[in-house]
Amino acid sequence: MIKQEFCYSQLNDLDLSVTFYSKQNDSSAKATLIYLHGGGLLYGSRDDLPETYCELLVEKGYNLLTVDYPLAPEVKLPTIINCLREAIDWFLKNYQSILGLERSDYFLFGRSAGGFLSYLLSARYALPEQKGLISFYGYYDLINPAFSQPSSYYNQFPKIAPLTAQALIQPEPIAGVSINERFSLYLSGRQFGNWLSYLTNSPSEKETFSLTDTELAQLPPTFLAHSSADQDVPVEASRIASNKISNVTYEEVEKLPHDFDGDLTKNEGLNVYHALIEWLDKVLATT
Repeated sequence: MIKQEFCYSQLNDLDLSVTFYSKQNDSSAKATLIYLHGGGLLYGSRDDLPETYCELLVEKGYNLLTVDYPLAPEVKLPTIINCLREAIDWFLKNYQSILGLERSDYFLFGRSAGGFLSYLLSARYALPEQKGLISFYGYYDLINPAFSQPSSYYNQFPKIAPLTAQALIQPEPIAGVSINERFSLYLSGRQFGNWLSYLTNSPSEKETFSLTDTELAQLPPTFLAHSSADQDVPVEASRIASNKISNVTYEEVEKLPHDFDGDLTKNEGLNVYHALIEWLDKVLATT
């Protein structure tokens, strides 16, 4: 597996980059997974997907394109979405000339907040080259009451006052920030129920960035995965979505934390990725 890095856009003085994971000298990949990382939209890194899964996907014929996006609250959701549209456009413009691919087929793949972004882009920036949507423990709306109320789970941790957390906010846009650097901003937002204020310009934008039932029904073929014991994003987000999306495959694991695929000592994560690859092959066989 080889990794190549490219800059797809700039925001002010911030370079926004992608990493392309592929087989050496192999232009015949079945499709490319455009991957969006998690981190509550406040932190995270494009290359956070464990190498085990990257290697498995590439070995099975799928390239990965992992994408930077500017983080909130330095920018808000409209800017984040615009940058990700630029990333998709960059892929479609350069898949042959720069990436050396025969096919422009892609799937949007996100974990947690990246799943949310993948839902939004799949519904509102639908392009013929997109063959499907993959959301691991993601969500499709911001009007879920759990996101606006103090979280009982996060309130088990020492309280971080909003003013203390807000000292981490930078004067200019940033991307690719580690969990150690910014988790306390997310933690405080969930403890006090003000996380969404970091993402949107006004409370009414919560509805703007929530998919309707009609939008859910019109999504492309979708693969969802979630843990029944998710302490961060309620599992109901994927259960409800699986009933409203017309073409959906849903894998639910039991009694594991939010990012259930992060623990490589457990088989559940790897099992779900094998199920994902089967699903990918099936979708491509029918399109």
